[in-house]
Amino acid sequence: MSGSMLPSIATILQSTDVLSAPDASATVVRVGEYFAVKYGTSVSLLEAQNLSFIADNSNVPVPKTYGTLTEESTGRNFIIMEMVPGEPLSKARPNLTSAEKRDVAEQIQRAMINLRNIPPAGYIGSLARQPCADGVFWAPDRPADPSLSGPFDTEDDMNQGILRKLESSEHRSYVGFLRTLMLATLHSHRTFFTHGDLQPKNVIVQRSTSARGETSLLKIRIIDWEVAGWYPEYWESCNATISARFDADWLDLVQSAMSMYPHEYLMMQVIRQLMFY
Repeated sequence: MSGSMLPSIATILQSTDVLSAPDASATVVRVGEYFAVKYGTSVSLLEAQNLSFIADNSNVPVPKTYGTLTEESTGRNFIIMEMVPGEPLSKARPNLTSAEKRDVAEQIQRAMINLRNIPPAGYIGSLARQPCADGVFWAPDRPADPSLSGPFDTEDDMNQGILRKLESSEHRSYVGFLRTLMLATLHSHRTFFTHGDLQPKNVIVQRSTSARGETSLLKIRIIDWEVAGWYPEYWESCNATISARFDADWLDLVQSAMSMYPHEYLMMQVIRQLMFY
């Protein structure tokens, strides 16, 4: 699709068809029949790079991305994507049969396997050796301190970055205790390209009818790839289960669709609790 056919910033801002939640950090609007545009000062163009990378290197079902824009006067970034029909799994789930829920779980499982078939890049971080975008590595300074935010050459380097960040808020002796725990749990893992924020609101479910009109078909698309990157193999399932504490259906789905890492999960829960709560 040529750039001349893409909506302008003015056209995007005129749209009143808002798709994002009122409290979302970024705004997503529908523009015309074909486009969905995500924009805001918190929107990173890395997400557009991630979408293009996944489309070029896998069969993971993601929205097509058509282009990006930046409004210099406000610092707002705009990612122009295809409008994906359907509704979030969080909304669609009550109307799905048990068989359809299994179908969705199997599609997510295939997507995660496909994602893991992308050859590793040899480091932990975002595309093109950029810093890790996951909130665990967030720092107020920009550009980010690579010793805290990466990219990291090894899993041990990543662990040291997490510990350095915790040193700013936790007592030295407690950080030493955490170091011992991390050495025992967060090591010797493979690295895979990872969504990093897989939850029901980020899985779009589209229902269609077979050519003969006899069968209802479900197709998923996975959205919101802003924190995606190369992470240890446990990262995906550990992050996907964060919201599962209050969502039994999603917890069941994640356990059926992904490999579980119980020791790593408990360690990451401790780390996230210290950083965010």
